Amino acid sequence: MKINKKTILNVFVILLWVSIGSGIVVLLVSAVKKEQSKLCKEVIVEFKDDLPFRMLDETEIEYTLWPAARNNNPVGKPLVSLDLFSLEKQLEKNPWILDADLYIDQLNKLHLRVEQRNPVARLFTPEGNSFYIDEKYALLPVKLSDVISLPVFTNFYINPSLKTASDSILLKRIVGLSKYIKSDSFWMAQVEQVNINANQTFEVTTQMGDQLVQLGVRSDWQKLFSKLKVLYGRMSEEGNWSKYIQIDLQYKDQAVCIKRESNSLSTLRTYRCY
Repeated sequence: MKINKKTILNVFVILLWVSIGSGIVVLLVSAVKKEQSKLCKEVIVEFKDDLPFRMLDETEIEYTLWPAARNNNPVGKPLVSLDLFSLEKQLEKNPWILDADLYIDQLNKLHLRVEQRNPVARLFTPEGNSFYIDEKYALLPVKLSDVISLPVFTNFYINPSLKTASDSILLKRIVGLSKYIKSDSFWMAQVEQVNINANQTFEVTTQMGDQLVQLGVRSDWQKLFSKLKVLYGRMSEEGNWSKYIQIDLQYKDQAVCIKRESNSLSTLRTYRCY
């Protein structure tokens, strides 16, 4: 039988592709085996925020992911067994973690990059319970080891699971006032605490002078506290910081003051504060 050149060429092409396919399969199998043989060499915890304080440590972060045992981390185990997406979501269940990113580097090390929440105020309920609130209105548990100076709000009564539109406005005012107080060293020293009344008005207890300062339901903090600072200047000129027991800043361009140890209307004094 005579075989022509075209048939021989076709057979050669088929054999070539079979060889290439076999080679690819071998390479893939080899790559998979190599990948499966890679073991985690180290777990590295990193913070991707620049906060000056830490409410989390490496031990707690690792324990959030592997709670069965503190040493039950993936070091020495196959990297392919790690579900990075699920681990990220698990980390973000920790109330103090705002965001988490996980990745494996070329040295087979697992990196846990964590962003800590930033508390702006400490809240106390009428029952005496306490927690923090952050910039995104999340309520955070207090830790026994924490040492942090923040504005204090008392009589906080909101149940997060039953939050109303009015409650959301109140939370926004708490965060706004806290951030304003924190931004000014004078007010951080002067404001002892802010009480939240049942009608959602704010009243401030001060350190120097011991006055109760009524802020009402306003939230234009710059105007209110600039007006109070002007009033403090006039009280300093009078030489008696304790003369008044209450200062009401709710009215436009003025402060209404009540003298100590008297409730008579005759004891009211109105200051113009421009």
